[in-house]
Amino acid sequence: MKQIRLMLAFLLTGFILSQAYRTVGGVLSVPLKNEFQLDNETLSNIVGSFHVTFGSLQLLIGICVDCFGIRRTILYFAPFTVIGAVLSGLATSPAMLLIGQILLGLGCAPAFLVCIVLISRSFPAQKFASMYGIALGLGGIGLVFTSTPLAMISESFGWRICFYILAAGSFLSWLLIYFTVKDIDDSIDFSLSLRQKLLNALQAVSGYKVLFKMRQTWGILSLLFVCYAAFLTLRGLWLGPLLVERFGQSLVFAGNLALALSILSLFSPSLFGRLDPGTGNRYRFLCFVPWIMVIGFIVLAFSTSLWLSVACTIVIAIVNSCSVWQVADIRDIYPKEMQGRALALGNSAFFLGVSFMQSISGNAHDILPINGMDVFASVFLVCGFVLTAGIVGYILLRR
Repeated sequence: MKQIRLMLAFLLTGFILSQAYRTVGGVLSVPLKNEFQLDNETLSNIVGSFHVTFGSLQLLIGICVDCFGIRRTILYFAPFTVIGAVLSGLATSPAMLLIGQILLGLGCAPAFLVCIVLISRSFPAQKFASMYGIALGLGGIGLVFTSTPLAMISESFGWRICFYILAAGSFLSWLLIYFTVKDIDDSIDFSLSLRQKLLNALQAVSGYKVLFKMRQTWGILSLLFVCYAAFLTLRGLWLGPLLVERFGQSLVFAGNLALALSILSLFSPSLFGRLDPGTGNRYRFLCFVPWIMVIGFIVLAFSTSLWLSVACTIVIAIVNSCSVWQVADIRDIYPKEMQGRALALGNSAFFLGVSFMQSISGNAHDILPINGMDVFASVFLVCGFVLTAGIVGYILLRR
């Protein structure tokens, strides 16, 4: 078990970096807008392309893990993070930046799923929620980097060096995994021919049909689609512009708040894991806890007080960790042979939701123009409406 924990720690280095890549736009959005003369819609589309790529690949990653193993999957995909980070740093146009973000999404696609699958296979069911919470919390280390440290590096040396530092980290992570993560795919028969593996993959695809026919699947996906997406849209896209443009704060102030949120994200998932209501009881809690996030976004939309807005972002960051209960629910309600695909489907909803939320938030002022208010009022109200739809979908379908 000690060896499993050690290998999980090395796999988590890839997840930590993926968390950094997905939130780097929260601090760098201001210099990127200035460098490439981007409007809000274009910026949200570029940043959101990471999540589109990441989320749309989750079902394929689930099949790859089942058919080719954890080790091969992560080692084959991860090098794209190095390429994407270097290309983003070298970008001379929005198109180059977009391609870099797509490659980053491709390279990071298996980063968290391989950790979840290893936890699911190696630890008893009653420990899944707490171990998942710890793993998700450790991913917050990546968020710590994309806060004050990133803001200071960007202001001192320029935003490009931030991507080069992350590229070096991704390369080191790949080396760690290559040399230390071994003998974790014993259940996979590597003697099978490529043809047989492809047939197995096709059978795995057909297994998703069963999941989609189950009503509770749509309810679970509905909530997974919106909660993390709302938080990451705030933390990873609009936090810097909100503090700089609405309240006239510096980029370092925005970085400091991002740092506080990141430190919270280190511990709040573990806390929710320990407070897990358990099988049969999670539904009641998940029917009302996410509404706190909706209230937070409504207050953010109209707040003219800096510290009230700061308090709302902190509350949203904490409550977002109820996603630990959502994923534990997947682990409980599906049979063992369906859990890998169910977790992959949940991951897909997680990150496609981020892409959707960031994209629609970039068009929020056109969707919901509010006279006399800045663009952030429209952005946060749209986020609140999407959250509401997801919560109602969960209440009606998961029941």
